[in-house]
Amino acid sequence: MKVSFLIHTIYGIGGTIRTTLNLAEELAGRHEVEIVSVFRHRDEPLFAIDPRITVVPLVDTRPSSPANEKKHERHLQPPEYFPRNEARHQEYSRLTDERVRAHYAGAGSDADVVIGTRPGLVAYVAAFAPAGAVLIGQEHMTHNHHKPELRAEMAGFLTRLDAFVTVSEGDAASWRERMPLPGTRVLAIPNSVPEPVVAPSDTSGTTIMAAGRLASEKQYHVLIDAFAQVVAQRPEWTLRICGWGNQKDRLRKRIDRLGLYNSVHLMGPRSPIEPEWVKGAIAVSTSRHESFGMTLVEAMRCGLPVVSTDCDYGPREIIADGEDGLLVPVGDTDAIAGALLRLIDDPELRRRMGAAARVNARRFDPGPVAKQYEELFAELGAAPTHRSAAPRQTPSAPPAGPVAGPATEGPVAEDPVADCVAAGDGSLTVTLLTPREGAHLVAGGHDFPFDGHGTATVPAGTPFAEGVHPARLRLPGAEGPVPLTTRAVDQRGAMRAAGRQAAGAPVRQLVPYTKGGALHLRSWVRPVHAEAGDIRVEGGRVTLSARLYGAAAGPGGEPALLLRRRGKAPLELAFPGTRHGTDGFRFTFSCTAPAARQQDPHDVWDLWLRPAPAAEPVRLARVLDDVVEKGSLFPYPPAELRKKRPFGPVRAVVRKLAGRPPERVVVRLFHSAANDLVLNVVDVPTA
Repeated sequence: MKVSFLIHTIYGIGGTIRTTLNLAEELAGRHEVEIVSVFRHRDEPLFAIDPRITVVPLVDTRPSSPANEKKHERHLQPPEYFPRNEARHQEYSRLTDERVRAHYAGAGSDADVVIGTRPGLVAYVAAFAPAGAVLIGQEHMTHNHHKPELRAEMAGFLTRLDAFVTVSEGDAASWRERMPLPGTRVLAIPNSVPEPVVAPSDTSGTTIMAAGRLASEKQYHVLIDAFAQVVAQRPEWTLRICGWGNQKDRLRKRIDRLGLYNSVHLMGPRSPIEPEWVKGAIAVSTSRHESFGMTLVEAMRCGLPVVSTDCDYGPREIIADGEDGLLVPVGDTDAIAGALLRLIDDPELRRRMGAAARVNARRFDPGPVAKQYEELFAELGAAPTHRSAAPRQTPSAPPAGPVAGPATEGPVAEDPVADCVAAGDGSLTVTLLTPREGAHLVAGGHDFPFDGHGTATVPAGTPFAEGVHPARLRLPGAEGPVPLTTRAVDQRGAMRAAGRQAAGAPVRQLVPYTKGGALHLRSWVRPVHAEAGDIRVEGGRVTLSARLYGAAAGPGGEPALLLRRRGKAPLELAFPGTRHGTDGFRFTFSCTAPAARQQDPHDVWDLWLRPAPAAEPVRLARVLDDVVEKGSLFPYPPAELRKKRPFGPVRAVVRKLAGRPPERVVVRLFHSAANDLVLNVVDVPTA
């Protein structure tokens, strides 16, 4: 049979998109599957799409596209069929009405099952789906989440459906109780999460993972407050939050205000997410409400025990409290911190719960979930032979507009696709999903043959030059090497780089990563290296720690931190420091020192460590982990200072009399593209 999913956009990232693709891919093995994406706002989807699935974009809103239809005359008119109280109502229009109607009225869209994936699209399904098709609405939120006005508006549409599917039994019961739908079957089928393509976490690290939209309902501010309690007792632990959303700036300010910028990192969106989950030892969710909890299942399938708020409705139907995770009250900062510390302080409990999580989460595999949907399709009479010739009764609709043609997305079968794993010893393994006879991996001037199983090994210590090296596949008789598309890149081994550096030996770090969809290797090679540690910015003063690798610190003598200004007026400032152990150092300096010597509106200073008066300075950087570019992910709070100039007091009085604010500068530390530590002194714009 033919199954059609109607979705807002398949080109973004989010739980509805992920679960739609998981179900569609499983069904595609036995049925014809299409995903109708109302909007196309970027060239390529962020998630890989199985080539067996046909993607049909209807309205092109790509900013750079010549066919951009944001200013289309019909797109500037309000929609007739999209519910007025739906959260995305302003994004829909008479044009979207026409395109959806035209697609399902066309000869090429003879779907046997049509599934709407959000309230407004459920309304579209009820109005426009082909005659005789089985109509299914999916509820990816909850009954309680929707405003009463939207629920009232949706009642008429829901009665036209054959089935309405929630993702939790609790929410299905709520719908049945509060909105009886005669003739519409209301039931729960959970979202599906496939088995990860990376090895599970061994829960031995010191990283806590969270993932999801940076939105208010996720209550990341509660998580950050709870983690402040955790890190006060266990300072070696860190928290990584993957995702994007409108709360990012607010969360960043909270992190800075609590002084957690060394320990809490907003990692941005990550796809695929599994290689990030397995870097963690614990997963955490602090949502105010969850219709299901995709991230919980993803983390559990990756072998992580989960701490989650016991919100309606998903978590309590996913987590067996005390067996594979811990449930805590919503918004209870102390309880969240206590649960995290319980798992942190009991490695055996972490390991045991992580193992149970893997086993228990198998019930959410796409196979069993797709089977429930197929059984529902059959019970509702979905089959090509059961298609009715009678037209479905729908409200009158405007004439259909042009329909975007089908477009299959994702890598074609002939593209070389590979997984890459960074091992703890510094070696890499690259495995082709489809082995190629005589294939070689080429990168950075090196050549590594693939064995009969399609695996090539890059030995630890291979002498790559420092820089970025595209990894390519070379085949016998081919004109030249071709890029390797990545499916999953497991960077966990890179997180252990500091522990494997041999005393007195040059520092080598090789991190695999995906760039433009293809495998790349980032190499750092330094005879002597100063790894930056915690950095504190308080009251205009900076305190930083560092550790020296590759050479002994040398006997005696006071270490110094050097600030070296770039540009036409180079200058060096030196600040004394203290030693901590054999290779550790600590320095404190005032931001007023570089600010007082400002030459240009944007001064740039590089930071160097001189371990002893007679020793050669060493560049300060942070490279011994898995993060290839730290600039936006590891920011430090700025120090804003009053600008000091000759005759400064007189100038300040003149500005005050003129009603203009004092001249100020911002001093900010950041990591360059090479992850070297850099300091900026920048003028603050004034009136």
